Amino acid sequence: MNKKTQIVCCPFCGNTQTESKWALSTLCKKCGHYIGLASKKEDHLFSSVSLLPKTRELTCPYCNHSQKIYAEAISVGCSHCGAYLYVENLYVKGKIKRKLSTLGDIQFGHGSEYSGPAVQGRKIWVRGIIHASIKALEEIEFSSKCMVKGIVHSPRVVINRFCSVKVKEIISRELIVKGVVECEKLIARDFLKIESFGHLTTEKILTNRLVAEPFSHLEAEFKTYSSLCPQGQKNFVELGEERLFWI
Repeated sequence: MNKKTQIVCCPFCGNTQTESKWALSTLCKKCGHYIGLASKKEDHLFSSVSLLPKTRELTCPYCNHSQKIYAEAISVGCSHCGAYLYVENLYVKGKIKRKLSTLGDIQFGHGSEYSGPAVQGRKIWVRGIIHASIKALEEIEFSSKCMVKGIVHSPRVVINRFCSVKVKEIISRELIVKGVVECEKLIARDFLKIESFGHLTTEKILTNRLVAEPFSHLEAEFKTYSSLCPQGQKNFVELGEERLFWI
């Protein structure tokens, strides 16, 4: 043991192991139980989300190994490659400037405002103003009135009903618009759906499938690019009951 490490004794099986001095939690290498290493402190701007199931699935970004971890874990070691992974679920309220990067989920509360490096998480819920880009491994969901002065990047993006969003650019595989969204550029690689009463305004759309339900509103320069589709698949636009096809 040195100044950068500490000896941890598992309270469940008595196993001892070496961990980083700054580790906030770990898993016992013998019995697999979660061990908390830090005292819980309340922070008026930044806190953990506790209403979660007992376990959750985690995929290591370094080796793609999947494992189950304790739902309220703050950090763990990958059981396959041993990499240190910060996995805390975060809830943000008020104004904050600290870095937000986790393999857990992030929620921005009503009236929250963030300035700093790009935000990264597994799933991200936005209800505030973000002066940065945001990137999610699985999904980004917008509620109420929001603004993102950077790029929104996620496999799936959802703009909820009664929500008004302004963003610089959206890059996704699937985009669902139920409310109002305004952006400079939009890429929905596989699918873009504007539900009834949804409103989308953008300078340019790149997608392989666009579905606009009755009473929806779209203002954009629309383009498809067949290189994103499997050979033989057709791009199409569906407007109510009418479909226009591109080969």
